[in-house]
Amino acid sequence: MRNHKSKHHNAYKHGAFSRYAIVPGEDEKEFEALYSALVQEWMPVGATEEDAVLSLAEAIWRKHRAQRFLEIQLTKNFCNPNHPSYDEYFALSNFAVVLRFQPEVAFEKFASRALKPEMNKFLRQKFPRGEFASKSEWAQAVVSEIETVLLPEREPPQDPIGARLDKLLLSAATFTDEFVNQQLKLVERLETMIDRAVKRLVQIKVMKQMLGQTGTERTDNRSGKVVKLSLAKDTSRF
Repeated sequence: MRNHKSKHHNAYKHGAFSRYAIVPGEDEKEFEALYSALVQEWMPVGATEEDAVLSLAEAIWRKHRAQRFLEIQLTKNFCNPNHPSYDEYFALSNFAVVLRFQPEVAFEKFASRALKPEMNKFLRQKFPRGEFASKSEWAQAVVSEIETVLLPEREPPQDPIGARLDKLLLSAATFTDEFVNQQLKLVERLETMIDRAVKRLVQIKVMKQMLGQTGTERTDNRSGKVVKLSLAKDTSRF
């Protein structure tokens, strides 16, 4: 039996597919896992089937990409003080995470984009960098203020239904009619691509099976004729 998984993994690692399936920032291993799973499911034989499986993998990957981009867009809006769906609790929580690992980057880039101007000014004035011996101490002081004072003051509702409703209301600012229509059209196009790839695979396999059976019948017919001819020759000797 052919080792499809090994073959396609080698081809993928050499960049045969990554040039047009992966965009910067995406995880190549995730695409490799998806492609390998489809290879195991469809067991392609020959270049035509292999190309059809690759097309199917790309279509599914683009659908996943669209879903990831939607999540990214929502996150950007939640962290954009100028957007109607801005969520200060969410923005402060993410700011604290960035502070733990990259404190200077957090204030230089994240704070100016994700925090309200008055909040950014408040934190800078209350925690001047020069008053702390190290960046880690400075960052920890700011994180402590956020987690013990600022976030509790902005705590979401304890009622899970109420909290979910608040999130939905914030998300609604992103999901305008135009945005929803664009997303629906995109999903429809991607679903069509997936259906076409599956249909193509099925048609190829069915056609090969039919051609294989026809070829076998022709071989059997030719063998039968040869046998009959041989018998006729043998009979004529008597």
